Amino acid sequence: MPPVILLAGDDDLLLQRALEQRLATLRDEYVDADVDLRDVSEIDALPELRTTSLFGGTTCVVLRGCEQADGQLKAEIEAYLQSPSPEAILVLVAHGTGKITKIAKLAKQLGERIDVKRPPDWDDRSWDQLVRDEFHRHQRRVDPSAIAAIRLHAGTEPAVIAMQVASVCAASTADTIAAADVEQLIEGRGKASGFAVADAVAARDAASAIVAARGALEAGEAPLALVGALTFRFRQLLQVRSGASAQQAGISPGQYRRLQGIAAGFGPGELAWCYDRLAQLDVDLKSAELPDTLLLEVAIIELATPQVVGAPWNPLAAATAGVR
Repeated sequence: MPPVILLAGDDDLLLQRALEQRLATLRDEYVDADVDLRDVSEIDALPELRTTSLFGGTTCVVLRGCEQADGQLKAEIEAYLQSPSPEAILVLVAHGTGKITKIAKLAKQLGERIDVKRPPDWDDRSWDQLVRDEFHRHQRRVDPSAIAAIRLHAGTEPAVIAMQVASVCAASTADTIAAADVEQLIEGRGKASGFAVADAVAARDAASAIVAARGALEAGEAPLALVGALTFRFRQLLQVRSGASAQQAGISPGQYRRLQGIAAGFGPGELAWCYDRLAQLDVDLKSAELPDTLLLEVAIIELATPQVVGAPWNPLAAATAGVR
């Protein structure tokens, strides 16, 4: 294993999972490894790496939140990286490297840099694997239907996926977890499914979509989870409109026929416009200073209101949708 490893990414949960995998590999390779985990925000100096561990094993220091390193600590890390100890392992975990470019460059030159990226929204296989891995972390067998159900409710937000998988594993005693276990948990907690919101939007029923969204948010659903459900549904509609088969879209023949009818209600270019609007909503929720509820409800009204692609949005059209 290289003396320096940098894990860099923009999602805290995925960074944590990548760190767990790397430490598991480390412990397999060095059974006597002495791992010291530190958060950069809690230390002022680099822990000792050039002396032998008190327990006689390989010394491994993990520094989390390296993007916050500054002053003396940053200088010490840079100095160490220019001549790292061959008898120790330094693992750096950073939520972005914009402020530590020299550290990132040295880590890549002298060791290994691993960029931890979220799967693209359209990469269903990778998202399915992410859900499956979360179930495996809890040492539970899972049916493909449960993976699909988690994705329907959690969308493309890793933290929400992890939370819902953990909840299902804690509540279910089944040998193999299936969709029914997921649905039972969500219904038992009184949550409105993100797909209730998505279906109301696709049906152009803005009032019902707003009511469903408010119910889901009041029950504790994350706004980004609702965006994930909306994105997932509109991706399916785009696949159906483009001529993909039921198998290619990953849905049953009955659902395929239902989505065909829904997709037919959208004009030329309108589904693509909706998909772009959801991408903008995702960005707004992660960066804008406006309340999440406001951003979400405005987007729902726009998505549920028929659009003439290329023409300015007409807010008066929303009034006819019965929004109160």
